[in-house]
Amino acid sequence: MTTMNEIYEAHSTQYDELVSHEDYQQNLTKLLHSLIAWENKVVVEAGIGTGRVTNLYIEKVRQVYGFDRASHMLTKLKVNLSDNLHKIKLYNADNLYLLEPPEKGDIFIEGWSFGHTVVDNESNYERIVDILVDEAKRLTKDDGVIIFIETLGSNSEIPKPSTEVLANFYSLLERKYRFTRYEIRTDYKFATNAEAARITGFFFGKKFGEDVLKSKKSIIPECTGVWVLDKNSLR
Repeated sequence: MTTMNEIYEAHSTQYDELVSHEDYQQNLTKLLHSLIAWENKVVVEAGIGTGRVTNLYIEKVRQVYGFDRASHMLTKLKVNLSDNLHKIKLYNADNLYLLEPPEKGDIFIEGWSFGHTVVDNESNYERIVDILVDEAKRLTKDDGVIIFIETLGSNSEIPKPSTEVLANFYSLLERKYRFTRYEIRTDYKFATNAEAARITGFFFGKKFGEDVLKSKKSIIPECTGVWVLDKNSLR
């Protein structure tokens, strides 16, 4: 099985193939634009990858400072967002050691990235969450907004953290740092069940693909959490 790290380091095309079918009802787009006024804003995005989240807001903002440790993903982003590259400055940087951009963000956002960092450092997760939140705060203006987007279960219709360490991560965000949690569906829609099994199986693993094939479904449920912190609320 191809690991998550291997996918991010060398399989941006297959990654894009998956996420291009995600959230076919555009629930994440609707939520982000209902919560935040993006017009003319400066955005700092961690784990920017191929631009899957960036594409949801790029048309409205003034500037994006994007970070990712995988240069392979950033190369794909430059293709995906070629019409808006004049708005984007990219940096190779790990989530735990984000560089200082020329200006702080009105908005800090990450999507399905910090969760991987927490899982990769499970034995020391509480300290890792502290660092991630501190980094987000450091790169955001005093009156800015911080947004974390993370999984609440793929091939599941019930929103639930897929591992104990992710449950602990989310609990810290809500109880210690006072993030507000929103839950949405970001279901995948494929042309056929066979296509759904092939694409999801490559990313999520052989058993996941087999379960999708057995389901005979071409729409695969997914639950997503969006955690939002308005720094004004902390004063």
